[in-house]
Amino acid sequence: MATREQIESLIKLITEIANQPGNEWVRSSLLNEINGSTKNETDNIGSSLIVDIKKDTNKVIELLEISPECSIDYSFIKHKLLRTRLELDNLRMENVRYDLKEKDHMKRLFDYSVNAFYQIENLINLYYFEKFPEINNLLNHLESIENTTFKRKEEMKSIGDITIATKIYSFNKTYYNGQSMNIDNLRKIRNEGLHRCTRIARDEEENPKLHKFLSYATFDSIQSTVNNLALKIKNLLLEE
Repeated sequence: MATREQIESLIKLITEIANQPGNEWVRSSLLNEINGSTKNETDNIGSSLIVDIKKDTNKVIELLEISPECSIDYSFIKHKLLRTRLELDNLRMENVRYDLKEKDHMKRLFDYSVNAFYQIENLINLYYFEKFPEINNLLNHLESIENTTFKRKEEMKSIGDITIATKIYSFNKTYYNGQSMNIDNLRKIRNEGLHRCTRIARDEEENPKLHKFLSYATFDSIQSTVNNLALKIKNLLLEE
């Protein structure tokens, strides 16, 4: 059973998400489900949302199907929207771990890995955004990495124009001497999809390296990979 503090944190997180521009559908859906009605949104729906959520927090948890407790501390991230995204992806990730209704272990591991990768992608992007405010400095850095195949293109105007594979390769080479491959394995799992990963897990010849990762990966080991990256980036940003 969730504690009062955990539920209050969840209420705060949901309220932040629901009140973000473009998320009117979240507010409407929550109100319709909680109140059991189909009434239209009103101008003061933001304030009524908080009241209605507090009336039935367990219903909200059930509707969103997420655990009310994060397993990784993202409080060091100053950007409010990014921190909210990371926390929500973490909550979704951890909910997969405890979703005993899903009997397919590979599907649970895949879903867990995908939500873990969303956090990795945001963390890596955050680091390079903070480390290299000028895009040309970032491009120079990426081109200087040993054995990289990266070459800048004219259309690369922001960090979002650079593939995450390139940024992960650079980060691994810079801070892990190229040895921390689990971060990139989670990227590959996201790219392969559930059915391909199921085949790879059964047949080593499909993809030997990913097969090896899938054979020993656990919820704890994946969570540890993301948590260690978050701590690494936290420390790197504090050094700035």
